Amino acid sequence: MVTALVLGTDSRSNDWGGLADTIIVAQLSADRKNLHLVSITRDSYVEIPGYNRGKINSAFGKGGIPLLRDTVSHLLGGLEIDLVVQTNFNGFIALTRAMDGFTVDNKHANSRKVISTGRVVDFPKGPVKLENTDGLIYVRERKGLPRGDLDRAERGRAALIGMMKRLVEITDKEPAKLAELFPMVYRNVKVEGDLGVEQLPALVELGRNFAGGSGKVTSLMVPIADFATVGGQSVNRLDSGRTAELGEALKAGDLSAYVAKYGEDYAPTGRR
Repeated sequence: MVTALVLGTDSRSNDWGGLADTIIVAQLSADRKNLHLVSITRDSYVEIPGYNRGKINSAFGKGGIPLLRDTVSHLLGGLEIDLVVQTNFNGFIALTRAMDGFTVDNKHANSRKVISTGRVVDFPKGPVKLENTDGLIYVRERKGLPRGDLDRAERGRAALIGMMKRLVEITDKEPAKLAELFPMVYRNVKVEGDLGVEQLPALVELGRNFAGGSGKVTSLMVPIADFATVGGQSVNRLDSGRTAELGEALKAGDLSAYVAKYGEDYAPTGRR
């Protein structure tokens, strides 16, 4: 079993700073047949080790990857995290362009006007190909979506799945492009843990199981109870009981019982 923490930060430079906009626990089961993608919304109000309680995305600003890793591990009952993968605004755009875009299964249609250019970007329901800067616009959208930041977190998982499928497609149809892509991926992604550029081809082949093959992808979210205002900030309060169950399921590497009990919906539960 391998458990990774996937981060997308809001830095517009290459300093690897900023706040964590996207936080996803990605876990590959020991038999390599199940991939679990579990989002944590950036406004989740949690215990930050050494800093009392606060929004989880602020943990990255306070202590970088080590503190955010510890915060996520603590939230999920001591879950062991093997590696951390981080990108930022520029890196995500570069990855999208290098792959000539990728396709997502969009759950909620919306449009967004780009203030800097006046261009209107449409995201219809269903399969949508994201190219250039549209990928970043897609994963950062929340105001035009029915559940706001919760739908934004779902879009982060959808983008991760779409990128994985696109890499498999490139492997099959454009192998020469793949050789150019791997070094570029590594330049735009910061990795803490045992993952080198020489291992990326093997990961692509592994991803084939989850791009229409025999593997199963489970996509869900650390459960939200409700929304509140704390210290003048809007926060997402978690369902502590279900979060504890989810943490135990992740530590066991098997979410089947959890999903059978609760499903993959991410509507607020109303229970704290």
